[in-house]
Amino acid sequence: MLKSLNYFQDQSIAIIPARGGSTRIKNKNLQKVGGISLLKNSLIACKESNLFKEIIVSTDSLDIENESKDLASVVHKRSKTNSSSTSSTESAILEVINDLPSLFTERTLIYLIQCTSPFLREKDLKGSFNIIRKEHYDYSCLISGYFTKKFIWRKNPETNIREPINYIPNKRPRSQDHSPLFIENGAFYAFGLSNFTLTNCRIHGEVDVYSMEELRSIDIDEKADLDYANFLSEYLK
Repeated sequence: MLKSLNYFQDQSIAIIPARGGSTRIKNKNLQKVGGISLLKNSLIACKESNLFKEIIVSTDSLDIENESKDLASVVHKRSKTNSSSTSSTESAILEVINDLPSLFTERTLIYLIQCTSPFLREKDLKGSFNIIRKEHYDYSCLISGYFTKKFIWRKNPETNIREPINYIPNKRPRSQDHSPLFIENGAFYAFGLSNFTLTNCRIHGEVDVYSMEELRSIDIDEKADLDYANFLSEYLK
């Protein structure tokens, strides 16, 4: 049976998966936005939040290991199996848990931090943690993202016809009256250890959301994302 996040009160641990190989952007996790590497930005946010007993970077790269010094409390050496472009994040998390059993208990709260989100800040981690610790909190996990009132379309895979998914065109609402959608931005996920080992998935049970601004929700996947993030970093200052 899945537990509420409020159950996980032994300690909080941050896990940052950061492999060295990347296909679209070379050494992606070490690329800089606003003069700070993506990895270091995540580490600083974790450190300044003062939430975590351990901050674990899981990597196969010596360069990333060196970049983690003084900020990560543990650098976990990932296996070859979990260092390929097809390796899942879930398998990397499970490897950390299995390789470092003395750091975890059944009631450990885990924050998965993805360092491709350059505008994650300590206030986001603190804000989400305060939500989790509210009395009578009943959600099993929490994800970060942003709300949008944009009108969204998709191509139907069966008919190949484009169709709206969140409104009816001949009853198009005013934007201020439109029900917003929540879009996952991948910055962080909070979940309990026993829930994760039960489901093998970072998202499970009743899901709560933590909202960040859309401008801060960019996820670095391609070179254009990196260029745009550097432009945004000046604006966001």
